[in-house]
Amino acid sequence: MKQASSHTIYNNTSNLGNIARNVSAPCPAQAAQEATSQAIGAAKEEEQRRQRLFRWALQAEARYILPHERVAECLRVVNPIALGVEVLHTPRQQAAHYKSLIVCGSVWMCPLCAAKISERRRSEELEPAIKRHIDGGGAVYLETYTVSHSRFDDLAVLLRLFLEARRRMRQGRQAQKRKWAFGIVGTISVLEVTWSPLNAWHPHKHELVFTTKHAGSMSAKTYATQARADWEQAAAQQGLHMDAHGYKFDRTYGAVADYIAKYGREPLKPPWGVEAELTKGHLKQGRGPVEHVTPFGLLAHIYQGEEELAPLFQAYARWFKGHKQLSWSKGLRKRLLGNEQEKTDEELANEQQEDAVLLGRLSRAQWRVVLANDARGELLEVARSGDWEQVQAFLTDIGCSAELGDVHTVA
Repeated sequence: MKQASSHTIYNNTSNLGNIARNVSAPCPAQAAQEATSQAIGAAKEEEQRRQRLFRWALQAEARYILPHERVAECLRVVNPIALGVEVLHTPRQQAAHYKSLIVCGSVWMCPLCAAKISERRRSEELEPAIKRHIDGGGAVYLETYTVSHSRFDDLAVLLRLFLEARRRMRQGRQAQKRKWAFGIVGTISVLEVTWSPLNAWHPHKHELVFTTKHAGSMSAKTYATQARADWEQAAAQQGLHMDAHGYKFDRTYGAVADYIAKYGREPLKPPWGVEAELTKGHLKQGRGPVEHVTPFGLLAHIYQGEEELAPLFQAYARWFKGHKQLSWSKGLRKRLLGNEQEKTDEELANEQQEDAVLLGRLSRAQWRVVLANDARGELLEVARSGDWEQVQAFLTDIGCSAELGDVHTVA
């Protein structure tokens, strides 16, 4: 029901005498500000909902492109020993997710797993580590390493030479001397790649450099100058070249965890109406040109009908498979987090929220209907309400009849 405006309320003078004198009604400006705030909040929630649904759509596209990889079974195949598909709800976050499904745990190929893994790395590892180090008087710097590249470079060769150059730069007496002089106690490195039609693949590494307040005599400027020269030399030894953007060094003051752990969490540009799983022919309308994109951005263009880009994503998946995306230097994790035991990507992808409760369970027959309707993401959006009756109504709408098996509701 539409609410009366403040202007209407104040013009109805017959009601003014009935309003308690000690109660002040919100002024029009305040009401307008609250309405604006609510509208912004609603728009943000809608955008987040579309982002979540779009990741489900992209994962389905990855399954089509990579039929022999684990992403093809991820969050689709029911665990052989499970009775059905459990739907869990987290009241505190108003979130929902599945349990008892196979999870691939691939940060490179799966948009769903990548987003979850990166978020866990950020909130449970990077942010606490950076905060503890800075609170203890240390400093954190961000290094970026890259090389010149062109659309004629082969990704497999470029990646191999890039990683070898980075490995050689870290070794040797000069590297150890620079590490001691600048007071470096450890590093966290992140491997990333982007693609563009002009220069093709662009592998690069970001590295957090942790230094103590008892650093040596070397200044940050001197360190950066020497590191740039060493990186240029190491790259040249592998037949690679770097320009002015090949090395960058900045102090972060702590606000860097979200940037480092962004892989798979970057905002995408879902086409309007993706929640309805519109046809690819419609999605081709109004799409923009492919610019500088992440692999999942590339996948988004493929999903929108540019199938000619599929071999690029397949090559990327083939050559990045098996590489570690985020790496801690020896001893740093124990120094900052108290232990050296690091969870694998697959372990993080399989983790459940501690306060999640079982909302209900789908039979295998009902899950097959959900898959046939490409409704995995939409079902979870309904389940975010925490109301299993709404989920049952949704299942009925997509054709889950009673003959397919009972939905087990947990009180």
